[in-house]
Amino acid sequence: MFQSLKSKLEAKRAVWSEGTQQRIAKHAEKERNEALFQMKKNERVQTLLNTEVEKYLRTVHPTFLLKPEVHRALLNMLHARSEGTVSISMTMTSEMRKAYSFYHNELKIFISLLERKGFALAGYEDTFLTTLLTKLRENNYRSCLELYGDFVPEGSTLTEAFDLYFEVVEKEFKYNSGSVDFFAIYLNHKNIVDFTWTKSRLKRKLKQYEKDNKQEFKLKQLERKLKDIS
Repeated sequence: MFQSLKSKLEAKRAVWSEGTQQRIAKHAEKERNEALFQMKKNERVQTLLNTEVEKYLRTVHPTFLLKPEVHRALLNMLHARSEGTVSISMTMTSEMRKAYSFYHNELKIFISLLERKGFALAGYEDTFLTTLLTKLRENNYRSCLELYGDFVPEGSTLTEAFDLYFEVVEKEFKYNSGSVDFFAIYLNHKNIVDFTWTKSRLKRKLKQYEKDNKQEFKLKQLERKLKDIS
């Protein structure tokens, strides 16, 4: 009798085990299908963004968004839009004001157009902004390189690169976000330094260098003016 009960219990355990394995397999299959669905959705979203952002940035060139504080503020605005709230910044620099104006007068319209094409911003705020900034940074670098040329010779020091930067970049643009972002990438490409500085630190270094060499810059400026006189 004991042997019979033992056999029945083992049989039930086998059934339970089989049922558990089936449930585990079913759950795993469900997770795989959901992951595959999400992956394909993400790919569709990224393809749409790549195409539309590239076209959009042929119409605008908002390099002020390349400043870290500014694009963080823009990300907050995107999240606020998804959540139906309002994003407010306590520090309104000139570039921050440009970002707010750009978002409300330009970018919101572009996002609405994307939504008509099936894009949903909620959950993709970071993806949208990353795509926008990546393409903007590429465009800005290419534009600056075409404008200023390859102005730092191979083997130059950081000091020499700073000198040449101030020589070729127009006075009114030397500290704007587009120029500083370009110069940071350019220095990396030139392998002049093992670049770990943030854009803000590079900007501070440039300002300090200009301050320390103020007299020399004035002499060079006068020298260039005199050369232009025939």
